[in-house]
Amino acid sequence: MLHLDNICVKYSYKTVLTNVTLDFEPGKIYSLLGENGAGKSTLAHVLCGDILPTDGSIYLNQKKLKIRKPKDAIKNGIVCVHQRPLLAPSISIKDNLRIGISHKMTKLIPEIKKKWLPGRKLSEKVQNLSEQEAFNSSLSGALLKGPCVLILDEPPFLDTKKIRELTKTELTIIIITHSFKEAIEKSDEVILLKDGSVLKKTASSKITEEDIKQKLFGLTKKVIMPDFIEEKNITEDEVLKTRQTQKKTGYIPSDRSFRASNPNLTVFQLCTAYHTNEKQTELESYAKNLLKKADVNIKLHEKALCLSGGMLQRLILERELAENPEELYLFNPTHGLDVEATERLYSRLEGLAKKGTKIIIGKTV
Repeated sequence: MLHLDNICVKYSYKTVLTNVTLDFEPGKIYSLLGENGAGKSTLAHVLCGDILPTDGSIYLNQKKLKIRKPKDAIKNGIVCVHQRPLLAPSISIKDNLRIGISHKMTKLIPEIKKKWLPGRKLSEKVQNLSEQEAFNSSLSGALLKGPCVLILDEPPFLDTKKIRELTKTELTIIIITHSFKEAIEKSDEVILLKDGSVLKKTASSKITEEDIKQKLFGLTKKVIMPDFIEEKNITEDEVLKTRQTQKKTGYIPSDRSFRASNPNLTVFQLCTAYHTNEKQTELESYAKNLLKKADVNIKLHEKALCLSGGMLQRLILERELAENPEELYLFNPTHGLDVEATERLYSRLEGLAKKGTKIIIGKTV
């Protein structure tokens, strides 16, 4: 049994987790749900050793763990498959799967590959894999580490039958997701987080999507895409080529963490990416103005990794809008946004559309 006792994470500008106490039983699947900034990913990072908690303890089978870095978590059987697969694209599937596993586990690679990457050869390079195959490759690597707790952070694809089979070995699975439907259908228990605290933990069979919406947001309505937004079959690479010739083209990538930003950038660097040649004082004023418009409370020297998904989304949007685009392309813009955040985004875009900006949702062909 995995037990979290009063886990707290506090930064100088905000408190992310407050007295989180939870039990995760072997052989069960749990879903963590909550709006952006609720603390879901932070909790996963604490378990994985990426973030040190300000207070609280982690126990596994009544043994208190000292997790100060990812290696400690893996050593104790806690493994995470990140939202963006941590893979080396230029080397083979086999070589990727061998990274970080014991020698005795290498003999299981063919079996794992057969189950999770059917139709692919171990000699193929990871860069040739589809998004789903890349996720399954990362998942395969995690399983080869022999975990007793497996964390899936915003998985883009989940084979319900295969995931359920994993629990037969008493594996505990924690899924971080924004999909209410996925949480109910694919887990045994649903945990709702709000403002860094546990709001409710209940059996998935005893909760509905409407219950979740009501408890998290006090809303039950479904947000429909407004008519002023145009949908277009176009790839992100095509948009980037367009930007080379049409400077007034704004672009919000689907991968905001690594394509529009980088976790290791400071907030200052993130905000001023298009204005590197100006004076420092002017840049600081410019960056602070973007933070104000995006309603993001953070210091300029803080790393981008401290931003929640919603905060990063708003900041990147304001950075693009500051360039006064004639066209604004957005890819998967509402992913990870709760109902209220989605409504705010559409309202912001509507204001732009009324001023003449063409709003386009990109749909990859």
